[in-house]
Amino acid sequence: MTVSPDWILLVVAILATLALAAIAVTTRRRSSPRSNAAMWCRVLAALLLVGAALCPGSADTSRSNEAAGAEVVVIVDRTTSMGATDFDGKPRMSGVTADLVSLAAAMPSARVTVIASDNQARIALPPSTDPAALRALAETLGWRETVNATGTDIGLAEPLARRMLVMARKSRPAAKRYLVYMGDGEQTASSAPHSFSDISGLIDGGLVLGYGTTSGGTMPIRPRATEKVTRNGSAAVSHADPQTLRTMAGQMGGRFLQRDATSKVAWWENPLQQPVNRQPGRIRHWAWWFAATALICEMADAWLSVRAWRRMHKEVT
Repeated sequence: MTVSPDWILLVVAILATLALAAIAVTTRRRSSPRSNAAMWCRVLAALLLVGAALCPGSADTSRSNEAAGAEVVVIVDRTTSMGATDFDGKPRMSGVTADLVSLAAAMPSARVTVIASDNQARIALPPSTDPAALRALAETLGWRETVNATGTDIGLAEPLARRMLVMARKSRPAAKRYLVYMGDGEQTASSAPHSFSDISGLIDGGLVLGYGTTSGGTMPIRPRATEKVTRNGSAAVSHADPQTLRTMAGQMGGRFLQRDATSKVAWWENPLQQPVNRQPGRIRHWAWWFAATALICEMADAWLSVRAWRRMHKEVT
């Protein structure tokens, strides 16, 4: 077994301090005030040297976590059409759930924000580095319940996503930023989909995931319900539109992937998260403060000793 030299120095310093303290206590009554002061200067110096040996310091962590993981904004289409049962006989949203769980496993150090988009866009998961929170959301997200189909814009969440990415750039400029869109591409609003072109300059990568088929499927009004969404008195059929999603991917400078129940998403190389910065922040060491104060005490001791010697010399002569 080897003993660190630092520990040897520490033990010696402690023993020296205890010895000096014992001498100070035993000689205090028979010494002059000036001698006592000199002795206590030595004791204080020894104590300060012990503090220097311990090398206390405080970490400046203001920058240590700046690039710890990627910023990922996920837009999830929660419109009623995501309940269409043409994803291997299951609702399209089941594919979204599986991919969100996969995403949580692939990027444990990333900070993820989830935006739910149906008739409005809102934050479903505020920026979080907890993969468990993302998994829990995935299991409960579902789709917007409705009886009658209504028109929606698949790009409704773009302004909110852009705002979150701008905030991420300001708060953590060194972190990579990614945007993931999960939906079926069915644009039932009368207007053209909101463009994602303004986001291209804010992200390092974009991924658009499509769910459902062009032949389409009927939609339960809610998960596990038997009642179907109707249009004009008949069961409504939702048709996925992968071409619209390809256009969206092109606008943001990302890539499009049509999903199915058997394949897995190949997330970015060096998955979405960046390697955690294991280097600590700048350490402010206080050892030199202890050493400097100890030096002052030693100088005071020397000054008091010189004065005592001069006084004794005068008395002798």
